[in-house]
Amino acid sequence: MLYALLRYSVGGSMVEEVDTSAGRYRVLITGSGTGVSSRIEARGLIDNGRYRPLELKSAHSFVGRPSSLSITYDYTRGLVDYHAVGHTLISGRRRQVDDVVVLPPDQPIDDGVSAGFNFAAGRLEQAPDGAYRMFVLRRSRPKGEGPDDVTPGAYRVEVVPVRFQVGPDPATGKLTAQLDMSSWSSWARADQPARLVFTPERRLESIDTRLIWGSTVRMRLS
Repeated sequence: MLYALLRYSVGGSMVEEVDTSAGRYRVLITGSGTGVSSRIEARGLIDNGRYRPLELKSAHSFVGRPSSLSITYDYTRGLVDYHAVGHTLISGRRRQVDDVVVLPPDQPIDDGVSAGFNFAAGRLEQAPDGAYRMFVLRRSRPKGEGPDDVTPGAYRVEVVPVRFQVGPDPATGKLTAQLDMSSWSSWARADQPARLVFTPERRLESIDTRLIWGSTVRMRLS
């Protein structure tokens, strides 16, 4: 990151528990590295073959700066309880989000875990042009906000659509996609979408993305 002035790596494991008869799934992802630790736990429903998130909890620490995320879905009431705390990379400023979101009545919402399951199962919605479309939750970002900016008490959570096209790579034949991450992260660049590569089973294999300030993120799953 930061024109290669700062480098870090995280190695870990991912455990998936999918019980189709009970209609439930659970995924636990843990990792650690020098000055870095990460834990993500996601639970959800399997409803007529579609994966629907119930709860996502994550805790990360990077060079002594902790961050956390807690999202709980209440489908009976049609609400999502969203809480997040993080710190900016440069100045370590605290950024906190506490909000309750009304679920769209006729539109399923995904998180990263449920979206991966639904893509593999062929359950993501497709537009007439063939693009896949999903709806996710994100923290609102004031216009012009940079990666080190904060606006105390002003953050809300919104439901936004995400589209991506999938096609075979000419060299390897593997399915790939280009995904604009700038709607999620102020570090991401709209002109440099993330490149996703999938296994023959349509499971995520890798992500590569270029960020602002000469930074790059690479993730590999095996």
